[in-house]
Amino acid sequence: MNGAMLSLFDVMRKGTRALGPGLRYAIWTQGCPFACPGCVTPESRAVDGGMVVDVEDLAADIMAADGIDGITISGGEPFVQAASLAALLSRVKGMRPQLNVIVFTGFAIERLAEVENAAELLPYIDLLIDGPYVETLNDGLGLRGSSNQRLHFLTSALLPYREQLENGKRQVELTFRRGASAVVGIPLKIY
Repeated sequence: MNGAMLSLFDVMRKGTRALGPGLRYAIWTQGCPFACPGCVTPESRAVDGGMVVDVEDLAADIMAADGIDGITISGGEPFVQAASLAALLSRVKGMRPQLNVIVFTGFAIERLAEVENAAELLPYIDLLIDGPYVETLNDGLGLRGSSNQRLHFLTSALLPYREQLENGKRQVELTFRRGASAVVGIPLKIY
């Protein structure tokens, strides 16, 4: 891995059921070029914030996580750190190929060809949810945040969940970690 590092906003090591099917190891990257009004994690925008972790250490932590069915990565903007995420997922999928991967990005899939190292990350993604979050288009449906965002099933791994992921009821979880509470999941439409 040559000492690849990732800048992260947060991780949910014990898993969540609010960010895709099954129990999911959740990773929120740090740094985002978008400034979507109503962003659920505006604290993750700054490039110089968060915590820096070694890819090997994070891979070992994911592989040691009992009972997880997949990994969900959001941000921040994951494709800002595409090469390091590709190194992470290469290691994890090499040891636990049954884990499926969901990635959220503010980039439209058509623009990813312009993003440095995006081609390295895409082969490890089973479901890509693309497009910027648009607060006025939050219809409260499915795993996407707003109706302009599209679900791209890059492999067949998550196709059995397609209807739920596209149109199902959203889930949110309240967690208590490090002495603070946080909501995990795709926020419901606020009227």
